[in-house]
Amino acid sequence: MNKLLFCALFCACLSASAQTFSFKSNEGSIFLMNESPGGKARVYYFLSPECPLCQSYSLTIRNIYAEFAKQGIEMVGIIPGNDFSNKDILEYEIKYKIPLMLLRDEQLMLVKKYNVTITPEVVLVNTQGKVIYQGRIDNWAYELGKKRKVITEYNLKDALTSVLLNKPISVSKTKAVGCYIE
Repeated sequence: MNKLLFCALFCACLSASAQTFSFKSNEGSIFLMNESPGGKARVYYFLSPECPLCQSYSLTIRNIYAEFAKQGIEMVGIIPGNDFSNKDILEYEIKYKIPLMLLRDEQLMLVKKYNVTITPEVVLVNTQGKVIYQGRIDNWAYELGKKRKVITEYNLKDALTSVLLNKPISVSKTKAVGCYIE
């Protein structure tokens, strides 16, 4: 149901003044997405079903979704390229309980637009489609294969909280750690 509402919001926010992107869902449906969100902001989660960090971050993604989606923050998962089958994506979505609509960026349109190189990497855009935060979800993973016992920086959550409070985002860019997009 939440995914259907999300689709409706995407379609409702299409306008002639902003760039529109076309994506394919795992079910084969085509979705048109305006670069400007219909809500207060939009988070693009760039994910890879076989990246261990994308799998490990699933609980964090669910928690962020539960906290912020109901407050008007749009969230969507972007699967870059066409390396994964529908079955791979569906298994990832089910096994890791990913609450996001997962869309394929087969032509790497958003990857190129935002210069995304890693999964997981997030891009947060405001209502005008301007990037206001890009990088890691938090500082749990600080190098490939190395994780902190205690997270000390919640970069995405802090940025989303700033958006909701109409405050400037203190850190607008961080370095994502994970699997390279090929």
